[in-house]
Amino acid sequence: MLVQALAEYADHYLSEELSDAAWEMKPVPWRLNISRQGRFLNVMPRMKSETRGKKEVQVPMPMSVPRSPVNRNSGEHPLLGTDDIAYVLGVGTWTPDKPADKEKAVRHFEAFVALINMAATETKDAALASCTSFYANEEEIQKAREALREAKAGSLVALAVGEPLSELATVVEYWRKHYSVEYAKRVSGKPKKRSKGEIVAECMISGRIGQIAPTHEPIKGLSNLGGQPKGVALMSFDKPSFQSYGWDKNHNSPVSPDRALAYVLAFNDLLKQDKGRRKDIAGMGFLYWLRDPKDINAFDILDSADPAEVKKLLSYDPRDVDTNRFYMVAVSGNGGRLRVHHWVDMALPAVKKNLRNWHSELRVEYPQYDGEEAPPLRFKQLLDVIYKKKTAEDKRKPDNQIVLALILRGIEGLPLGHPTLAKALQHLRKLPHQDKKQGKDSERQSDPMSLARLRVPVSLIRICVNDLNRRNRKGEQQVSEGLDPSCTIPAYVCGRLMAEFENLQRASNENKNLNSSILDRYFALASTYPSVAFPNLEKLALQHLRKLKRDKPGAARRINTQLEKLHDLLAASPDGAYPKQLGLEGQGLFALGYYHQKAEHARTRAIAAGNKQSNGTAETTEAEINEEETE
Repeated sequence: MLVQALAEYADHYLSEELSDAAWEMKPVPWRLNISRQGRFLNVMPRMKSETRGKKEVQVPMPMSVPRSPVNRNSGEHPLLGTDDIAYVLGVGTWTPDKPADKEKAVRHFEAFVALINMAATETKDAALASCTSFYANEEEIQKAREALREAKAGSLVALAVGEPLSELATVVEYWRKHYSVEYAKRVSGKPKKRSKGEIVAECMISGRIGQIAPTHEPIKGLSNLGGQPKGVALMSFDKPSFQSYGWDKNHNSPVSPDRALAYVLAFNDLLKQDKGRRKDIAGMGFLYWLRDPKDINAFDILDSADPAEVKKLLSYDPRDVDTNRFYMVAVSGNGGRLRVHHWVDMALPAVKKNLRNWHSELRVEYPQYDGEEAPPLRFKQLLDVIYKKKTAEDKRKPDNQIVLALILRGIEGLPLGHPTLAKALQHLRKLPHQDKKQGKDSERQSDPMSLARLRVPVSLIRICVNDLNRRNRKGEQQVSEGLDPSCTIPAYVCGRLMAEFENLQRASNENKNLNSSILDRYFALASTYPSVAFPNLEKLALQHLRKLKRDKPGAARRINTQLEKLHDLLAASPDGAYPKQLGLEGQGLFALGYYHQKAEHARTRAIAAGNKQSNGTAETTEAEINEEETE
């Protein structure tokens, strides 16, 4: 269960915060300094630099502050020493212009001052007495308001007399007692229709019989994903239809106060951007952790795909004994509620096995250039296939269902389907098939339909096609990482033929700038209606062969032999001819056949160039290689 795992997270990672429920860590941007005589001294910003992405931003520094024993959405419930600026200083530039908001700020301010005075009277603390003197002097209060003109609404302000009140032993102990009394009042609520007295039931997290929390603390950190800035609720029952059998508020989902606090603390901690356990993708926040944090970061291996970590994972033996567990929850906000898109609770060895299969299935043959090996694919590269922003201002997001499907394929091994395959094919068709700038640059730089640009969508196509084959046609041949010369699947052979026709055209027009290549004119048609496109391609191929025989007969014989082999493979298929129409899976196989044959050409060129030139450049053309072999 999700809340049980979250409570365990709090027990393991947040034991100090759980041990003192009256206090919590929060970012506090302002410190208001008061003298021993109760005079305003100054205001100090409490900010630090933090790197977020490529930017350096200023963020408030955290400090221990009082936790509210009640839900503060209604009424006046001040916190001792450190609170919202509207409580600490009342009406100011941070207050909206509506009369109701100003009246509310006045009430908050009066409640805060009353709490300071009461605490000073009961504790006889000198620092609290100084604050009492400060609040008795309107002129000093105005100085503080003026100094905090730039403060934003909702900012936390910490009072300090020498040191922050929140760090004084007297204040800490006083607030613990205050919190205990007020929280006891809260949990001893009475149901509307049931027997009188406090609610006692079995906690759905711990299984213990005891008091039940009527409400749970808000979960913070989802305002950028659709949630309210003041927080969202995972469990909340605020309508009559939710109050079956007389249950009131959260009594409908019985959780003890300490376990309710634990799961909320866990959510709030996981949602912090600086913890390294959150990744926001496509409007969802993915929160992930391990029971034992000493093992691999499974989500990071999926997301950033560090080559060393992936290499280590590919050699992982799933038979190794490992009791660790991996947890992941995908969440977003929906107004005042937290929406859970998916929940994962798996043994870590199973996750490692799935991640190993993920990176293995995403591999496609990619010739080395200058000795460099193609790195594992990062998740962002796959997202660019699903949806790539046209401009920096583009606020649209990828389809979150496809994004979720990709992540679950990596973590849980759940097979991908037709929607993901369709997106990959759509991306492939949008690639320009010919670069208008001709020259002697490397293939990766000059050809938009090069292996470098094809690699990511083709990798995604391969994993989709193999998943669909396993799911729909068990036992059918899986598409390999590299060229499969024996494969007779018509769609795959047609893709290879397309690459061979492209190679023939380039060889016969090597020193000419083509206004339009066969890829420009026929790739989309050939990958969907081969029987319509390939007769025309055959006619063009005959013309190119005649020209190549005249200029380079050895190259012409080599390419013609390869074309005959591919036609023999096509004839060996059940229909023995070009398919009339290819569905999504057929289009995927076509793209894979095209890529594999194109990669084979590049590999052959690289080998020949390495034999011919000591620097290992891959600039030698296919026609030159064929000519050399003939001679």
